[in-house]
This record gives sequence, C-alpha cells and structure tokens, in this order.
Amino acid sequence: MKFESNERAAGRQRSPGGSCVPEPDRQFFPYGFANPAVGVRRAALNPGDIANLHERITHLRPLWFEGFQLNVSKGFGVHRTVGASWTLSHVTPTGFRFGGRFQRRCDDSVLKTPLVAFDVNPSSLSSNLQFLYRPVRSLCLEVGLQLRPDETPHVEEVSLQHTGTSRTSTVRCCIPSSLDSYRLSVDHLVSLTNRFCVGMELLCEGHGGAQRTSVAFAGRYNRETWTMAATVSPFEAFDLSYWQKASSRLQLGSSLIVNRPQRRAVGSICYRYENPGTVVRGSFDSDWTVGFTYGRWVEKQRVEGQGKRGQIWDQLKRKLNLPTVFRYLFIISHASK
Repeated sequence: MKFESNERAAGRQRSPGGSCVPEPDRQFFPYGFANPAVGVRRAALNPGDIANLHERITHLRPLWFEGFQLNVSKGFGVHRTVGASWTLSHVTPTGFRFGGRFQRRCDDSVLKTPLVAFDVNPSSLSSNLQFLYRPVRSLCLEVGLQLRPDETPHVEEVSLQHTGTSRTSTVRCCIPSSLDSYRLSVDHLVSLTNRFCVGMELLCEGHGGAQRTSVAFAGRYNRETWTMAATVSPFEAFDLSYWQKASSRLQLGSSLIVNRPQRRAVGSICYRYENPGTVVRGSFDSDWTVGFTYGRWVEKQRVEGQGKRGQIWDQLKRKLNLPTVFRYLFIISHASK
C-alpha cells in the first residue's frame, strides 16, 4: 500500500506530459458506491478497489503542472482515437509525442477485443504501451509496458481484477527494471452494506536483495452527502480522508497522512468549486503548502465568414472534417510554500 504526501493526486494519475492519448474509459473499471436513494433499502453495491478508496478526496486536489503543453486529439468513430502533444517543462519530460487508442468491439462494458493504447517519442523511439481486456463483466486484465530501443521492455504494471456484485479482488505486479526489484500486491474489498465496506491488502516488495512484507486494512462509510475512508498499516502508516458535498457546486474535503518510516505527517484541507464551464480547485497543507488550480472551457461557435476568407475556411473545414464547435481548456495552477 502506498502512503503519499500532498502530491498523491498527481502520483496516482499519469502526468499531463506522460501521454498524449486519453486514459481508457472509466466504464471498464468498477466505480465505488453509487449514492443510494434516501430511505431506500437495496443490496450491497460493488465498492471498487482499495487503490481508489480515497478517490473522492483525490478529485478535489489541484492538478499540478509546470511549463507549457499543447494537446491535440481526434476521434475517428467510437473505436479509434489519435493524438499528439508537445510539452515544454522542467518537471515533465520535454518533447513531442504522438499515439493512439484502438478498441474494436465493446458491448455493455465487455471488451470483445482488447483495447490498445500507445504513445511514441519520435526522437528517442521510447514508447508506452497499454493493453486492457475485459472478456467478461467480472474479469479485467490490464498490462502496461515501457519500451526503449535496444533494451528489455519494462513492465510498468500487470493487474488482474475480479469484480463481483458486492466485492472486488485485485492482483497487481510491477517489475520496473529487473527481477531483483519488484512489487506485488493482493487486495480484497467487500461491501457489508450498501454504505459500509471493509478490505485488506497484502504487499510484498523487494529491491537489491532486500524484501519487505506488510499488511494494510481499509474501510469506508458512505452517505448521500459525505464519505469517510481510512487505510491503516499497523506500526507503519495510516491515511484518513473525509469528503462532503456542501452544495450542488461546492465540495470540501480533508485528509491526514502519517508515515512512521519516513517520519512525516501531512494534513490537508481542499475544495472544489464548479460553475458551468469552470472548475476551481484548492488545497491548504500543514507543511505550509498552498495550491490553486483554475480551469475553464471556452466554447466558440463557428462564425460564418464573408467573401473569399469565408469560402477558404469552409473548404478547409470540409476537407479536414473539422467540428463546428471548438473547445479550449485553460488551466492556471500555482503552488507556494
């Protein structure tokens, strides 16, 4: 189990400059509790997996990015997406990447054929390759590889997940460089009621001949407007989080992460405010780190040109099959300490 600091939100999601192709659709993975109707009794719901136990508080945290990035993606039907990105940053690897995502057949969240996603850096030919296959609704296989010329492929992660009506079991394995370094985890999360779930995770990892095994316990309680989750590893670390929906536009949350081996403890208060086309995220941490992210979608309807300029634009639009609505996403982030 990973206990992270306030950078956890950026760590769990792929870095903005890591790939130019959107992540696989979330429909292939089980969501956490769906909010049950007030006063209605129903069977226990699928709780998701332990990796997403604190997912609601993670969605409130600011999206960190330093530098400049330009992303372009184009969908060809519902089965194919291609994209390209150009990044200029001191943190995220700088350069140009292009890739695609291909999915042949999908029926009711069942992938009849595997989903394949990749992106390539033309200058170094380094690439990321991801396979996702769900042959039946209850079983999902995911493989992530990093490929470099004249080098052995690095296994970023291999996971096998079984999804039941009220429980989820997952096996994950990561071999970043060689067999001397590995990470293997087995977790199981089960819903006791439609509001309460408990689970356990067994982690084995080794590096340079040294091996370590640990056990973690997890639980979450869900209500219509608030959620409380906890992950505890005896004598090592724990993670507590609380999420609340204050209004239809405002969400609040707080978390406390304590890691004894690293001798570190961080408490955070974060928020997320949404307006049509606008998202504001912020966080205040106990180590005096303050973060803020402002994102806005700007829609521009097509404006009919006049004379020769309008005719050229219309011809170009028809040849390239450009959409009639353009969307631009502006994100402003700031962090101070």
